[in-house]
Amino acid sequence: MTRDEAEELRREVQEAFRRRPYPGDDAIARRRPGGAGQEAEEVWQRYHGKDWKQIVADGRQRNLRDDLGFLTFEGFVYYLPAFLELSLDAERRFDLDGTLASFLWSFPEEVASRLEPRQKRVVVRVLEHLAGEFDERGYVRNDARAALEHYWAYFTDGELGQ
Repeated sequence: MTRDEAEELRREVQEAFRRRPYPGDDAIARRRPGGAGQEAEEVWQRYHGKDWKQIVADGRQRNLRDDLGFLTFEGFVYYLPAFLELSLDAERRFDLDGTLASFLWSFPEEVASRLEPRQKRVVVRVLEHLAGEFDERGYVRNDARAALEHYWAYFTDGELGQ
């Protein structure tokens, strides 16, 4: 993918998710204040109250892949555009991409049920991009392709085009 194509896809991500409402602080991470699970609390501290665009900037400073498992599905879907954008950054490629693709493969219905058709289309486009990148680099395991083949590619044009 050329730099121009990546920028166009980045704009599609931004446009598709620009009106997504913040789910509220209590819906961000699987946490139990004062209880076990300090990592979940740290993830909540990093994300609560932040717009997904702020997470793009944060993700350029630190690797976010370990955070995904501590987010609720609502939190994950709200911050999904940040993760999609970061997966398009050529300089930081594959810090997050394999984990993101694996998450979209492992929990497709939980994620897709919370997305609008236009947002689903953008997820499919980014997964197609990642699948090609994984193939080009000779990865034996291609979770992006698996996510497409086992779930995301089954959306019809009519479903995605609404």
